[in-house]
Amino acid sequence: MKSLVKEGKQITKIVKEDFPQYDYWDILYQLYDAGAQSAQGVKWMITNRLNQLPDADARVGKIIIREINDLIWYLYDNYKNNQRKLETIRDALGE
Repeated sequence: MKSLVKEGKQITKIVKEDFPQYDYWDILYQLYDAGAQSAQGVKWMITNRLNQLPDADARVGKIIIREINDLIWYLYDNYKNNQRKLETIRDALGE
């Protein structure tokens, strides 16, 4: 499950295609406990934090900015990891 989410697969598709014996919330909680986040979930978290920023005082604003930075790095690191995987696959296919 965790690798599917890191590759960008939506949780609804994971439930439907890979683990139909579980419901959405079972998968979501399992992934959350494992520290995995979908790109869509991270995007939602960034948007939520950005929306909170105008009403935040300076101390809370700094915390929100750090959270946004961490989430952006999470997305970037997953992107780079997926690029390496794609290169390995392309090399194996002779492309």
